[in-house]
Amino acid sequence: MPDPLYIASNLKFGYHPDKFVLDGIDFHLDRGEFTGLIGPNGSGKSTILKLLTGLLKIQVGEIKFDGKPVGEIPPRELAKRVAYLPQEDEVHFPFTVGEIVMLGRWPHSGGAFFDSESDRRVSLQAMDLVGITDWSGRLITELSGGERARVILAKAIATEPEILLLDEPVSELDFKYQNEAYKLLRNLTNKRTGVVVIAHDIGAISRWADRLILLSNGKIMADGAPDEVLNENILETAYGTPVKIISDGIDKAIFARSERGDAV
Repeated sequence: MPDPLYIASNLKFGYHPDKFVLDGIDFHLDRGEFTGLIGPNGSGKSTILKLLTGLLKIQVGEIKFDGKPVGEIPPRELAKRVAYLPQEDEVHFPFTVGEIVMLGRWPHSGGAFFDSESDRRVSLQAMDLVGITDWSGRLITELSGGERARVILAKAIATEPEILLLDEPVSELDFKYQNEAYKLLRNLTNKRTGVVVIAHDIGAISRWADRLILLSNGKIMADGAPDEVLNENILETAYGTPVKIISDGIDKAIFARSERGDAV
């Protein structure tokens, strides 16, 4: 049975008065569900995550979290229950990996210094899940982009949220670690943690997500199981270009077609 954690109704938002990025959309996000947000650049995917976390103020419509309007929930309280990983989460100071991951415990600190035994235990568990336990003493400034991405993911997991909102979390990871990251997120849903991922590699996210929400021109073009959403006609309309889907019966690859009709 669906168990909505977020419910958005008639949601409209624009960065300019005469143009909506999101134009009257309705959706829900459930506990324990892995949802992929897909769609062309500028379709409002990142804007949705910022509205869900309260980083952007709702202009029209409503978003409820666990039955309560997001704007009425104190930021620290929401941060305990929702972990947000933006597309660019830069760290410019030479903190250690262990210190960065520990920052995920900040919402639970109550304003005190968050270095309790419980915080250390949860942070170590998060690093172990992501496979970076041996990096605890390394400086974040000395890591590659892909390594940093894994550290920031561990920080989000250390929050122990009810839902993770992730904006392209695997874009800097190679094939192996992309697969491992998605597998980890998939396993988190078994513990009733909701996962929402913005992804441009539609074929990759479709292998792991329970559900895809396809956005285009401020509207939701499709919302359902990956096999329902990954339709060439639907994708061509959403992305404005001819599309070819190739499948081996399990995995799918999605290509934009050239004018000659060949996949490129």
